[in-house]
Parts: sequence; C-alpha cells; structure tokens
Amino acid sequence: MREDMIVTPPRVCGYADIALAHQQMREHRACRIGLCVWKAAAYYTLVGAGRVTPQSLTPRERSAARGLEFPPLDREGSAQGGPTVRTLREVLDKLTELALPIPGANSGGDG
Repeated sequence: MREDMIVTPPRVCGYADIALAHQQMREHRACRIGLCVWKAAAYYTLVGAGRVTPQSLTPRERSAARGLEFPPLDREGSAQGGPTVRTLREVLDKLTELALPIPGANSGGDG
C-alpha cells in the first residue's frame, strides 16, 4: 500500500432505502461489518442518513467513562483454552508495526 493512499468507505447514493437498511441490520445482526457486504451496505446507509453514529471511543475508553473495569492484559485465556488477552495484544502490536511505513525506506533514490 502506498503511503499517500487514503482509504475511505464507499458513499451511499441518494436512492438508498432506509427501511431496507434497518431490515438488513436486523437480519445480519450476528454478522461483522468487515465480513458481510449486506451489513456493511446497511450500516453505511444508516450512517449517511444520520440514523447511526459511529463509535468515537475505543471499548477501553467507553469502559472507563462508565466506571467499569476493562479486562487486564494479563487475564487468562478463554474457557476454551484460547490465548490470553496479553498475547493477542502483542500480536496486534506487531501487526501494527508491520503496517506502518519504515522511516527512510523511500529515501534511497531508486524509486
């Protein structure tokens, strides 16, 4: 991916059906927006129509605002024997590092 590339969600045209978008959100309740084009289309339709406001705070920030304890990073894995939250956080941090541009990588003059 190029450093100057900006990725934005697609725009929804003025002919979007708000009632259908609500229906699709109900029918695809268990789906994730990043994995289901039906739910994504419905979600962006409702956002564009002002019916849904995307979250502006992280789950950790929302928990803190409500005075709820957020799971600590060294919490044990799930009952099914999955990885700990700390392990998942470390993996995500490393993936984030890989996604960031390497400083000075494009200063070699050969590109």
